Amino acid sequence: MKKSTLYDFVDGIFEQGGLLSELYGMEYREQQHQYALDVCRWLQLEQPAVAMLEGETGIGKSLAYLLPLAVHLSLTGQRALISTYTVHLIHQLNDDKEKVRAMLDHLQLRPVAIANRLGRAQYISASRLLALAETTDNAATKKQLLALHKKVQKQYGPHVYVKHWSENTAGFNLGDTESAIALTEHCSTDDAHWYRADCEAASHADIVLTSHTCSMLYSRGVNVFKHALPASRLPLPEKAKAQAGGAFTGSGQREAGSVKFTYLIADEADRMPEAAESILRLRSSPRRISSILQEMYEQAGWKGTDTKKACQSLLGLQRVLDETGNLFADTRCILSKELPAHASLRYISAIKDVMNNLKPLIGKTGANIPTGSEASADKINAVKGFYQSLNNVLNDKKQANCIAWSPVNRQGSIAIDEPFAGLAFSRFVRGFSLTGDHNQPPLSVMLTSGTLGLSGKSGLARYTPMRSALGLKESDVKIWGHYAPKHYGEIRFVLAGEVARPFAGERANKRAAGMVEVSVEVEGAQYNEAWLDYTTRMLTTAVDSGETLCLCPSFNEVEELQHRLPERQDIGFHGRGTRLDNLIEQLQRGVIKVIVTPSAWEGVSIRQKNGQQLLKNIMVTRIPLQPPNAVTENTFAARYLENGRSKEDALRSLYSRVRDRALRKFQQGLIGRGIRANNDEITAWVADPRIGPDRQHRLMGIIPERFVANYQGASLFSAEGAVIQRSVTPEILAWL
Repeated sequence: MKKSTLYDFVDGIFEQGGLLSELYGMEYREQQHQYALDVCRWLQLEQPAVAMLEGETGIGKSLAYLLPLAVHLSLTGQRALISTYTVHLIHQLNDDKEKVRAMLDHLQLRPVAIANRLGRAQYISASRLLALAETTDNAATKKQLLALHKKVQKQYGPHVYVKHWSENTAGFNLGDTESAIALTEHCSTDDAHWYRADCEAASHADIVLTSHTCSMLYSRGVNVFKHALPASRLPLPEKAKAQAGGAFTGSGQREAGSVKFTYLIADEADRMPEAAESILRLRSSPRRISSILQEMYEQAGWKGTDTKKACQSLLGLQRVLDETGNLFADTRCILSKELPAHASLRYISAIKDVMNNLKPLIGKTGANIPTGSEASADKINAVKGFYQSLNNVLNDKKQANCIAWSPVNRQGSIAIDEPFAGLAFSRFVRGFSLTGDHNQPPLSVMLTSGTLGLSGKSGLARYTPMRSALGLKESDVKIWGHYAPKHYGEIRFVLAGEVARPFAGERANKRAAGMVEVSVEVEGAQYNEAWLDYTTRMLTTAVDSGETLCLCPSFNEVEELQHRLPERQDIGFHGRGTRLDNLIEQLQRGVIKVIVTPSAWEGVSIRQKNGQQLLKNIMVTRIPLQPPNAVTENTFAARYLENGRSKEDALRSLYSRVRDRALRKFQQGLIGRGIRANNDEITAWVADPRIGPDRQHRLMGIIPERFVANYQGASLFSAEGAVIQRSVTPEILAWL
């Protein structure tokens, strides 16, 4: 196959009867073909620009951006980041690496190296795996774990990731095994070899698969894609070397050691603002920092007298925070600049005292920390971060700093939130400086997701909320599109009948003049017992018809349902601190028939082990509206007031954001978890009486167009537990 341009190559891959069909027997998908060609258009723009491509489940968008990108990078020697919100999608993309390799080989193009940049907790700790094996009584289990331990020590491959541990063992259940064998900050440098190997590979690879968190840290100047291997380890094994890739020279190729990127593809892009916010969300207790100092002072080489002074000043600041909490017994949070004059003076004085006493320690950190412990470095970084947060309180006039108190014992902490952190994403299209006097030039950015837009509007206007949340100008976006399969799965809807709303005294609604009405679970809100009983009846009815995934907005709700069904051994309730994967494995083996969880709204594909459909029902207890915490609400309002706008404007905007995020999550849960293949058929059950074609939440722009007729003709679940046909004709939604 002799082609000369990117467009020709990609057209030949995705066209009807093309290479995807020839090599893998994959069916032709018109929307996938068009999506891939639009990716080509974006890759070949002369100047860095933004593309917003919304691809619904079923078009095959992962391959439709991965293959064009790989071909383009092979031709040009440039580098790209692929950023995702869930680790599950990163592993899914890893599964496609062989297709990329084979396709480039078939096209006689240079292979491209693909590397992962994941967090430590995604890797198996060899020492913890060995410890687990040694404490296991079952001889067969011990033999399997020891075999995996030997494999992890010597070989690189999918088995080094916690996600794939169970594929190397079989026939036993060790409870929360993944937590027991995951790499932690306390593991030695040698134990973290494969984590560090991937970090090193990421500094050379053509394509780096990473998380939104790492991407946003990179945009803030933290070079998370460069990590030297410790001298104590041998060079990377050949398999890891191949993943790391080489340094390329010659026309159009990159120089050795280059860490700069030309492209960024953000999949699950609708979650990028939340990932950015999580980086800057800080709760710092002076008491915790004092404990770190006492634990670390000998390793760090600090003088005992200096450490004692710092600890005393930290505990003094803690007393000030706790005592200030007595002045605001009815609130969880207050902006530090809104403290009364006498309280503000005490607060600022205590902060200055802490900073003066931490300064002699901050300058010496790291001098004597044992190289075998990554935990020590992390604790030192916590001290440095706390010092910086105090410095921000004194000097950063734009940052809205708060004091927050725990609801029970009123322990105070320095609280920082940045609800506008997503705006920093725009640095990718402007360029930014990296640590070490390096610069990252502007990147071409592609945003993609199945729920990139949430409205009935057409064209670029459909994506205005997401564009604005990421600080992108309308002129930045050069290519956009919405791609949906004409047929992909079937859904039957069963919606709630006339029953009580989820919460008693439903005036927990946040309202202001003209504000969007959003009902949320707030502190102290009481569930309506009648609604809980109704939801329990719906759950048992769904389970009786087949395997079910029941999605709740919170662990509290899971516990409420569990209290009502204590005898049902066929229902798996996902509790706090336990792993969802264990319940999925039990569902696959037929031990249970239903999983009730708040953790599977996205990033999870629950199917038979052979890939066939397993779930017959997806149930949502209520729309997952989560209230912003007090710190977010205060800082949001403060920013609006600084810009001359009202608090009412701030709350209206904030709660519109809450609603939009909840609706995206609702769609990803109700539709995306149920329809994972073309022939999937599910029943979607909704216990929230506020949801329906003629109710408060009409789901305009949420239900895919191919399912609108089914949604309009949904059945109702009565208070008595019967599924009945609707007796009214709902209004027709306009789909643009």
